Amino acid sequence: MELSREITLPAPADEVWRSLAEPAWLGEDASIDLRPDGEVRVGDRTGFVEEADEPSRLVFWWSAPGEDSTRVELELEADGDETHLRVVESRPLALLDLYGAEIVFDAPRPQQPELLAA
Repeated sequence: MELSREITLPAPADEVWRSLAEPAWLGEDASIDLRPDGEVRVGDRTGFVEEADEPSRLVFWWSAPGEDSTRVELELEADGDETHLRVVESRPLALLDLYGAEIVFDAPRPQQPELLAA
């Protein structure tokens, strides 16, 4: 459950990074605080920044009300006056939807401390 896209932008990586703080590319009323635990707001979507490694990597989580959260990774690779940008959006928590019950049922039962001492 992953969507990825790559694009080469005609700008250096530090300029592309700065543009992430003013994300008009996401919508009119979008904002991203480019620091760990920074706030992400895009319309009715909200979230938080997981990782910010200027000017090469930004990872954030977001969701709209009533929707599952998705994780968005942006990787910037400098190439002179251009930047290769790779965007990957995934639903890592979807694994819990698919396998959660089996994981719980297949997990070993917790042992009581008194049984361990015997």
